[in-house]
Amino acid sequence: MPTPDMLKQLALTKRKYFVYNVKFVCGIQKNKFENECEGAIVSRGLYSTEINILNFGTKEVRIAKAFTPVVVKNEAIAREPKIQGPVGAELVTLKPFNATMDDCCKITEMLKKAGADDQLKIGFLEIISPVELEVVAVYTVTNLEQTNPVINVVPVVAKSLTVGGR
Repeated sequence: MPTPDMLKQLALTKRKYFVYNVKFVCGIQKNKFENECEGAIVSRGLYSTEINILNFGTKEVRIAKAFTPVVVKNEAIAREPKIQGPVGAELVTLKPFNATMDDCCKITEMLKKAGADDQLKIGFLEIISPVELEVVAVYTVTNLEQTNPVINVVPVVAKSLTVGGR
């Protein structure tokens, strides 16, 4: 969750926000998936996620983004009972009818503090906005030979967040 200071920078008078929690899976999983916890987290393959954010409104909007990993370098860093908070966050301004995206390159950059590299990383991108947005995640996976790719396009539904007071 972005800090209260980040929320204040979004809109000082707002109490209600729209929150989009988007799962990401990025990187290479070379290990075989077995029953051991030290093996692979997911099946062998190349994974990528691309997250699209569109301001379809008529006013400029400032959004907060927080990147929280649960797997980095093919290691579960937040397997129960461990937990993990955001390791990267930023504020972004979107003009009316403009879009931006976060892909595996951006996610890796935001997770540098956690030691992210081209190996498997899994986690959440949390997007907080004072207005409703269009958020869509695009997931691609293929085998290590890069044949037979599979792609899924998933719209992300907003949740309501009320800050402070009633």
